[in-house]
Amino acid sequence: MDTSQWTHILTLMTVTVVVDGRVYKEEVDTFVAESIKLKETITPNMIFSKKMAFDWFVVHRDEITKWFKEPEAQKKVLRHILALGENPNRKKILAAMYAIAISDDKYHKSESDTLSLAAKHWCIPHPHKD
Repeated sequence: MDTSQWTHILTLMTVTVVVDGRVYKEEVDTFVAESIKLKETITPNMIFSKKMAFDWFVVHRDEITKWFKEPEAQKKVLRHILALGENPNRKKILAAMYAIAISDDKYHKSESDTLSLAAKHWCIPHPHKD
């Protein structure tokens, strides 16, 4: 898998953190944990630490947050979803996004909508909170 795939994955995971307009410690911690879990599954030989995952989030958070003030926000998110449409790990990516979405014990409509958009375009079931 090339590095651009990781850019799309980490962007969608960041979207899941910021889409509801709030950033909670639990979500960021889960972002880091899920990033490492995906790395171990998808590209185990890639050098990517917890600190690198956290730093990626910090560097990109503000830019991605600004998207949701623009009328084209959904198109930007969709571009990253479509870029991963053939990725064989898309179920795992969606599961990671879901883990982030529910980590603060609140599953916001904006988070669910983002996951629904990915699930629809990836032709996989939308995860649901038990």
